[in-house]
Amino acid sequence: MSTFEVGINTLTDVTALSNIALDVRDMATDLKAGNLLAAQRIYTQGANSALYDVFGEETLDKLTLKSMGQAGAGQWLDDPSFTFQMLGLSSVQDSAAEAISKHSNYADYYISTLLNDQTTADNAAAAQATTILTVHINAMHKLWEGFIDCTMVQKGYNPEEDQTGKIDPKRKYDEFVALYVGAGQVLGPSWEGYLLYALAQAASKKFDTVDENGESLVNKEIRGLYEWVQRIMSEEDYCKRDESISELWTINNRIIAKMNLSMMQMLIDSMHNENHFYLVPIYARAIIPQLSQCRTSIQRKLKSYLLDKEYEREDFSRILPLLQQSYDCLGFTCEQVGAYSSDKVAECGDYTENHPMAGFVPKFDVQTISKVDLDMHAIRQLLKFPTGDDNIISQMYYKHGRAAVINEDKYAYDVQSLQEMARSSIVEQWSPYYSDYVSYHGQEFYADTVIMNEFKRNAGTDTQQDALLLSWMQLGVVTEYLMGLLGSADQMCEGSTDEDPTKWWDAFAATYIGSLEGIDLGGSDQTIDGFMLWNVANRRAVSFDTQNSDYYADINNEMLELLFAGQAQLLRNDCNNFAKTVSRALHLMVIPLIQSVIWYAIKNE
Repeated sequence: MSTFEVGINTLTDVTALSNIALDVRDMATDLKAGNLLAAQRIYTQGANSALYDVFGEETLDKLTLKSMGQAGAGQWLDDPSFTFQMLGLSSVQDSAAEAISKHSNYADYYISTLLNDQTTADNAAAAQATTILTVHINAMHKLWEGFIDCTMVQKGYNPEEDQTGKIDPKRKYDEFVALYVGAGQVLGPSWEGYLLYALAQAASKKFDTVDENGESLVNKEIRGLYEWVQRIMSEEDYCKRDESISELWTINNRIIAKMNLSMMQMLIDSMHNENHFYLVPIYARAIIPQLSQCRTSIQRKLKSYLLDKEYEREDFSRILPLLQQSYDCLGFTCEQVGAYSSDKVAECGDYTENHPMAGFVPKFDVQTISKVDLDMHAIRQLLKFPTGDDNIISQMYYKHGRAAVINEDKYAYDVQSLQEMARSSIVEQWSPYYSDYVSYHGQEFYADTVIMNEFKRNAGTDTQQDALLLSWMQLGVVTEYLMGLLGSADQMCEGSTDEDPTKWWDAFAATYIGSLEGIDLGGSDQTIDGFMLWNVANRRAVSFDTQNSDYYADINNEMLELLFAGQAQLLRNDCNNFAKTVSRALHLMVIPLIQSVIWYAIKNE
């Protein structure tokens, strides 16, 4: 057990790893004193963090920040954070192998460059970069290692019988704490420290997101989430229950969202404060690549502003709105980010319940359901890279979801997943074609069965197999769910239920359009952004010459008119005409599916 002054006691002894913080401290001290060679020696040879052999004996070697900066090369197969990092740093034309070859050592390469640049020594930029780049990605990796180890325990692996400690979920989660908090971290009023906890404290102070005791709200939440992990790991049959796997998946994503929040705050600070301009490329390298799981066009624009060239202060007003549009995808809100220095950068506005989608304005808050397209986008990105058995991480996105958060209560946290959509009672009860689907396929939930079988065939090694898997989600799961939503709205209008059918009608719109299209009429002007049927219709409209004068699909223009008409009909309880609108929407949404069948048939001739 290791004890940290911030109120955390780990289940295992991770003191040696936490001492890597002292290497960061000593590097900074040497760089500020002008002792560049001493700082380089600490970076490459280590100083404070002992290494041990399989028998628990201390070796002559030390853990080094340099080796941590190179650790991901070809090794971190089931780490979505690292995969998104590689995708976000690489060029569009790079293959997975090229991305890993060019960028897997991104942290070490950048820090080594800084250590050879005499102009940055006074600012201790290299020491700061070890926390921002190296420790940050390694801490996230420990979370994913802990999660993967837990899935191995569920499959029957016994960590207590393994003397090597290769698979040990308890220790991996404790090692996350060691890298997040680090040795030497103290409480207020100074909050002095050297790793990510101290960074979050600095960020929260700048944005006034601290509690009544002065502790960062990010740190407070991460401590609470780690305590949740401890409760799971303290169970007699820890990691054996499906609920444990689901909970750890949720915890990991919530912790990483908080870690990225701090990085976003510090990036904004470095862009606005001219004394911190030297930190812009460092913070940008930590957070901008993670946006490869978000709206593609925005990630590419931010990469062009912050990674492909030197930051220019006059670009701040262009960059900030793009960053703010990405908060929701990364799992945090404008309120959680806060206002920078009270009034220098105002707090942005969070989504309201009538947040527009491709020009449609819902009456109910259905933004959450629209975000299931982010999970499909994440799966598509992850399948570009080699992976371990059964595509476990992509499976988790499908089975448990990440983006479409329904309930944000700490312990009743609930997320809408693609698998839940595939097996939804809404489809079974209200889809007008459900019995036809079952009759044709010979079983219920056929799409879900195909998808799970494709995962187990180890998709990610065959691009045709990946396309099949994603097509079943996009054109199978989502389409059937849309039909269920239409049937629900129609039946509720005719029935005596107290529930407003407009909610289901708006949910249909959100699921048809998706979050990646943005708010503008017609959706995104980049077809690389969307993933739902709205996007399929826009892409097929190019091939079939069925675009309107605003360059989006004619059928989407008609669908938009139907969506507003349906709202008006429900408002005046005109169920007869609403039934006609539902019928037209049902047939209209099938058109991009028919176009896709024709398009693929011609392509594969």
